[in-house]
Amino acid sequence: MSMPVNGGTRMLQNTIPTGVFPEHVDNWDEYFLWLATAVAIKSKDPKCSVGAVIVSEDNVVLSTGFNGLARRIYDDEKLLADAEEKLKIICHAEANAVFNAARLGVPLNGSSIFVTKFPCLSCCNAIIQAGVTRIYTHDNRFWDDDPLDSDHHRKRTILKQAGIRVDAPFHPEYVPNQPITLKQPRKGPSRSTDLLKPADVITVERAQEENSGTP
Repeated sequence: MSMPVNGGTRMLQNTIPTGVFPEHVDNWDEYFLWLATAVAIKSKDPKCSVGAVIVSEDNVVLSTGFNGLARRIYDDEKLLADAEEKLKIICHAEANAVFNAARLGVPLNGSSIFVTKFPCLSCCNAIIQAGVTRIYTHDNRFWDDDPLDSDHHRKRTILKQAGIRVDAPFHPEYVPNQPITLKQPRKGPSRSTDLLKPADVITVERAQEENSGTP
């Protein structure tokens, strides 16, 4: 599939094949994550396309964003192909979603962000400052190239301190260690006589009485 760009033709990168999207989705979280997946196809990053959707508490889309260069900045293919230089100036999807909302004066307090990749440290700060209170993603790892948080401890710390709810069901850092259950484990016997049947207990008590001379 191709489209004209500046009088020429450019092949669309990272397009989603026909038939990948489900015919119907009942779950709101999955619905908005599918929207974020669709938003990601607007990115021109040849290495990784990311999409983000910010949603109100009553499930209304407030803003969207994808990773790319800032407005009015020329999408130089050589720049986009230079990973080291690109990472210095590119705007991440989450930050773009926050910026787009601010540009239109849309408040984000109490909202949720649905994103195809786990946010980096800078985007976590933007999310917190904008008033977003929940992150939802199906990503299963942190971004290894985060320049400000290579071991990821900073993003985990600030998200926890800020009280941001992180729903990442496939991420090892946010999956419960064991299922939560109300069932209590059975306790073992506390005394040796607990192992005896009632009739055996009575026999032992009688034997003790006879040995002590008790009538």
